[in-house]
Amino acid sequence: MNRISLAVATRDQPDDLRRMIPRRQTVWLVLIGIAALFIRLAPLARGDLKFQSAWDAADYIPLAQGIQHGCGFAKFDNGHCASAEILRPPGYPFFVAMMPGLRTVLVIQAFLGAALCIWLGWFVSARWGIGAGLTAAAILATDIPSIVYGAMIMSEALFQFLLTGAILLQLSAIIADELNAVTAAKVFAAAGLLAAAAMIRPTGIFLPLFAPLPFLLMKGATWPRALVLAVLAFAIPIAAMLPWMARNQRVAGVNAMSTDSAVTIFDYNAAGVLAYATHRSFGEASTELAHEIGWQGDPSAIPFTLSQAMIRQSFKTFAEHPFATLVVTVRGLVLVAIVPDRNELNELLGTNGGGPLGLAPSFDITTRIRRTMNSPVLAILVLVQLMLNLLVWAGVARGLFRTDWNSKIEAACILIPLGVAFAMLACAASPAAHARFRVPAVPFLAMLAGIGWLGRRADEVSSSETDVRDSAMAVRPVVSQMRG
Repeated sequence: MNRISLAVATRDQPDDLRRMIPRRQTVWLVLIGIAALFIRLAPLARGDLKFQSAWDAADYIPLAQGIQHGCGFAKFDNGHCASAEILRPPGYPFFVAMMPGLRTVLVIQAFLGAALCIWLGWFVSARWGIGAGLTAAAILATDIPSIVYGAMIMSEALFQFLLTGAILLQLSAIIADELNAVTAAKVFAAAGLLAAAAMIRPTGIFLPLFAPLPFLLMKGATWPRALVLAVLAFAIPIAAMLPWMARNQRVAGVNAMSTDSAVTIFDYNAAGVLAYATHRSFGEASTELAHEIGWQGDPSAIPFTLSQAMIRQSFKTFAEHPFATLVVTVRGLVLVAIVPDRNELNELLGTNGGGPLGLAPSFDITTRIRRTMNSPVLAILVLVQLMLNLLVWAGVARGLFRTDWNSKIEAACILIPLGVAFAMLACAASPAAHARFRVPAVPFLAMLAGIGWLGRRADEVSSSETDVRDSAMAVRPVVSQMRG
């Protein structure tokens, strides 16, 4: 009797495992991934790389060349090694330096973007249904800022892939809700991806805080054991960041991952607050702040040796003008959450709707709208972006209202992506808010929007993890009886 039962249970397992990969779901996700790949590869059809080498690429490419020419982490300009670089984190220039050419970098970034669409869609489908998964994948595949900046020698695509991959691994471990070798490996792998992401962008400085969360939420461990594992997960990204901070302290006397954050806070956040509070122009506010730290020259050319003074003066300005700080921050957060990409899209398409240049995106909005209307194609794409962004946020809000907050797993699967998304957006909440800075948050917003619009409850969906668990539970009693 026991042997018959065991045979039946074992015979049924392949059917359960086959249900793990529904053919129709896989086909649609792969098609979305292929479409995303072709969209992201399309800019490479240009004869030159002038567009792809603009903006931050002007720093990344010389830094990569410096690594290749033995300069260490310093730019290679005019055949000579420049001084040690501390403005940029090292991750992305090292990534570029490992590639045989710039087009290879862009192709890999396109493949990473397409793969992430499939991965995100598969994960969401398994937990909340195929409708939610396809929606999430489609939103990410067609997100114009992700496409535009993934087509440039810029860190957005790589950072987006690493950050999203880390969080998906974490959520997979949390959903399993059992501390074992597999789930622990996922959490530590996620911590490794967070460490890599933290070495790519200055906003990654907050990522170690997310590394230990799964160990604090999963069953199967006492608090002391969970705490030890959480500390180990936290230590992985910290172990990557501290040596680089020590390097910057040694070569330049700056105890930070990079000086980029100090420049951004000072040049945009503090200047924007002072301009709002005193009813002066942005330029006048920037000049006054520069004078406050003892710099009489061009505010955009403040040396990195004054980065600590820039941070102190910025927080002094925030403390002196709390209401203006609140207004400017909230306005910047709203702007970065919904602003369409325009200037770089205009350059990519070769239309005539760009400018004005040299101003923060929140300034002179009327002129920007008027110039956008010079190109009907650009105007339509900007309007489509705006409408899709509003629909995404509506889906996020709907998902929050539909979540079963009594379920620890469901709450974690919503709050962790939401927390990461808001952390990324908050880092960019300033008068310099730009669609580019929303790119790291897009996969999480796409996930939550898919859940909000078409998601089903977990108990209504046959996910891969529940299939495996059900199969194991079907066999376990029979095996126990045989042993008895």
